[in-house]
Amino acid sequence: MNRFVPLLFACLVPLVAATVLPAQDTTKLAETPYYPLQVGTTWHYKSGDAAFTIRVARHEKVGDVLCARLEVNRDGKVVAWQHLRVTADGVYSHDLTEQSSGKAVTQTPKPPMLLLKLPAKKGDTWKVDSKADGKTFRGTFKIDEQKVKVAAGDYETVRVTSEDVEVNALKPTITTYYAKGVGMVKQTIRIGEVKTEIELEKFEAGK
Repeated sequence: MNRFVPLLFACLVPLVAATVLPAQDTTKLAETPYYPLQVGTTWHYKSGDAAFTIRVARHEKVGDVLCARLEVNRDGKVVAWQHLRVTADGVYSHDLTEQSSGKAVTQTPKPPMLLLKLPAKKGDTWKVDSKADGKTFRGTFKIDEQKVKVAAGDYETVRVTSEDVEVNALKPTITTYYAKGVGMVKQTIRIGEVKTEIELEKFEAGK
């Protein structure tokens, strides 16, 4: 399993239960300070001894929906990518592709995944109960606030946590921290006694 997979795995968990997304201008990508998606925006992360980057490569349509394409780069190679979209009520992932044994394997959740409910307010919760390519996702997510310190600096964040997620036979505890103007600065995933932590080392704003 690739070392960056926990980050991608977590993105597959919070699925929105609604079947229709709000209308959006298809000629311009909407924005939120909690997940900047300008082309060129780059996050440098570390997880244990592993390091990887996520970069907004371009804006392109998935079907009729304009999205930002985020590419995961490790050791100079693009090993995965996903398409994100911002609407008035949240940040959604429309698909997620991982290179596996030389082949591109795509997960396409229907409806698209809700990664962060907007506006991000302390105490807000949402329930999920959906499937993506045969995988079952259930759980409740809650927003809180917390100050965190990572290699990139100190941040005031909104914290998204769930402790009752069920992903097929797995029951991970997932906590993700988003900072204004930066996006995800930290993520912790615990499955049984195994804990994986991802931290931001450097952030580069796009143009």
